[in-house]
Amino acid sequence: MKQALALFAFVAMAACTTTPGAPKQLDTSETVVMPPEQADACKAQSYQNLVGKPATDPAVPPADRLVRHIRPDSIVTMDYVFKRLNIEIDTKGVITGIRCG
Repeated sequence: MKQALALFAFVAMAACTTTPGAPKQLDTSETVVMPPEQADACKAQSYQNLVGKPATDPAVPPADRLVRHIRPDSIVTMDYVFKRLNIEIDTKGVITGIRCG
């Protein structure tokens, strides 16, 4: 009896599974719009004047919980934190980009 019940449970669960279909194509015509309170929550616009300057410039905020210095050999998570400032630095120590995330 237990084997029949286990078999029934297995068949019932198998019936609930879905088969993977073709991956959904992203519609590039859609524009992602962030809520106004999140659009520049990390204040990246105020740091854009640092692009092209060395990462050692005194105006560059130090790395901490909400500031990431991303170098070519850095390992970073892909999670999006709208209040986190990402400072991208090239191999020569020059800032190449500043963005939220």
